[in-house]
Amino acid sequence: MGQRRFGLGIASNRYEPKSGKGKKVLVGGRDAVDSLEDFDYPDEPERPRRPDLSVVNHTNPRKGGRRFVAGVIALSLVSAIVGGLAGGLTLPYLFGNNPLNVYRSSSGTKDSQYIKIDGRTPVSPVTAVAQKLQPSIVNIRTRQGGGQSAPHSDANGVGSGVILRSDGYVITNLHVIEGASDIWVTVGTDDIRGSVVGTDQESDLAVVKVARENLTAAEFGSTKALKVGDIVVAMGSPFGFEHTVTSGIVSGLHRTVNLPEKGSSAPRAYTNMIQTDAPINPGNSGGALADWRGRVIGINALIMSNSGVNEGVGFAIPAETALSVAEQLIKKGKASHPFMGILGQNTDPGLAKEYALAPEQKGALVVDVVAGSPASRAGLQKGDIIISINGKRVNSMDELMTEVRQYRVGEKLSIEYLRKEKRGSSEITLIDKPKE
Repeated sequence: MGQRRFGLGIASNRYEPKSGKGKKVLVGGRDAVDSLEDFDYPDEPERPRRPDLSVVNHTNPRKGGRRFVAGVIALSLVSAIVGGLAGGLTLPYLFGNNPLNVYRSSSGTKDSQYIKIDGRTPVSPVTAVAQKLQPSIVNIRTRQGGGQSAPHSDANGVGSGVILRSDGYVITNLHVIEGASDIWVTVGTDDIRGSVVGTDQESDLAVVKVARENLTAAEFGSTKALKVGDIVVAMGSPFGFEHTVTSGIVSGLHRTVNLPEKGSSAPRAYTNMIQTDAPINPGNSGGALADWRGRVIGINALIMSNSGVNEGVGFAIPAETALSVAEQLIKKGKASHPFMGILGQNTDPGLAKEYALAPEQKGALVVDVVAGSPASRAGLQKGDIIISINGKRVNSMDELMTEVRQYRVGEKLSIEYLRKEKRGSSEITLIDKPKE
């Protein structure tokens, strides 16, 4: 149950518990203009008759200018009012609320930062997410060694989890419960003993079961429409402080993180990760990363840090991956992962020169082919540059791994590659990744 480190930072959430207890925004500044009827021209003997407004006045540019300015100001005021109404109706909708049920202060006070949902007390959007998710986030404590133990006695590991199903299934990270002899799950104020349903080393995910019914399962969302800059909320138990809420943005998408693997010379690659600057610390692992609607879009898993605590670079496993793995673990106790059998890396100018490629050439460079693998049977060789899968362009090894993991074991892939500047193609049937 030792700490897993990413670079020099703690990627695990192991923790030794210690004792301790309106501006008011002005739309218009002043009246537009006075009535044109009241304006006297100094050199004219008598006041001119009021012109027919349906006819453009070409004889007096001063009058035309006045009307033009008045029209521009009036149009600006109308645009501002329409824009304000549209924004006021659209913003609540983005939070998943009926705009007619959203409260906004008209006085320009601090209440204008809050929303009121279905007649309840006004709360901030982050608070609304926290209130929705809190019943579905659990604290997990673990203990190594034999014998019976109380929930909080001699606990040497702490992490978080998300209630997956109302009948007691909880998803968390493998490294939170790995090697534990005792697992305690805190649901609300109750400490319940948990049992391991299944684990998956490849994705660093695990499912734990507690003997409890009618739990509040979290709502899971999708990352397909997720964009860099989107606001996200993280919930978990950093340093054992349960139901801690932090917020930030999506800092990056489709990240590949390579971590050293015990007993292996090759690092393990975690692909398609969500990067966030929402503060994540030891104890957050296994907790939720949620969107503004309170839907879980990721399971917090890793941080990059030189100090062992949050430095603004955290990573979460996408909801789609988490749900797929969890479903397999519940059904059969293990998860399958597609395998084609190559080792590769991204192309760069140095490699381009070494392999006599064009400097701008992009793709996944095959560094080695596993003997007897699907790639080997399909005829791929060291030095090949894979440039597409099933017609979809591949610009790097990271993209290749992410794309392959979208398919299932047994599916076929049409591979296009370059070999000494000549194009080639082959078909690969994916197999389940062999255990190392």
